[in-house]
Amino acid sequence: MTVMVAISHIYSSPEHHYFTRERFDVGDAPSYDLSFVKLEPSRGIQGDRFEFSSYPITFISEEVMREVFNELDLGYKPQLFRRNIVISGINLNQLIGKRFLIDDIEFEGLEHCSPCTWMNAVMKKGAYRLMSGRGGLRVKVLTKGTLKAGKNALITEENFELLDPLQALKKPRIP
Repeated sequence: MTVMVAISHIYSSPEHHYFTRERFDVGDAPSYDLSFVKLEPSRGIQGDRFEFSSYPITFISEEVMREVFNELDLGYKPQLFRRNIVISGINLNQLIGKRFLIDDIEFEGLEHCSPCTWMNAVMKKGAYRLMSGRGGLRVKVLTKGTLKAGKNALITEENFELLDPLQALKKPRIP
C-alpha cells in the first residue's frame, strides 16, 4: 500500500524543554527546524535529546496540530508540540505495530505518543484534552538513510482502510 504524505517539519532539540523541569516551569531549549536528517538504525536524530532512547523519534499529524491551534484560537507554532517529524496525509495511529518506508528508510511504528499535561501550560488549557488519542507515533528506525522534508510516498506491505487523520484512538496505549 502506498500513501502520499507530506513532511512539513523535521525538528531536533538537544535539551528537554518540559518534563525534566519543575512543575509547569517551561524551559527555553531551542528546537531546530531541519530540511533533512541522516538516520541510523535504532537511533534518533543526531544531537537530539532522544537520540539514544527506547523511543528515538516521534511523528505527529499536522492536521491534528492545526486543529488544536484552531480550537484554542492560537497562532500556529508546531514546534511547541516537541515532536520530531510533522507529517500530513495519514492517521498515525494506523501505523502502530506496522513497518513502513519513507524515503527508503524503514521505520517501525511502536506505540501512540500520549500527550502530557504540559501541553496545557505551553499552549492553553484544553490542549491536552484535544490531543488525547492523537498525540503522535513513537517510531524506531530500522534502516539507515536520509529523510527529507517535502512530499513523500509512505509504503507499507499491509493494506488497510485509511482513516481520517483527525480520528483519535478509542483507548490510547499509554507508555
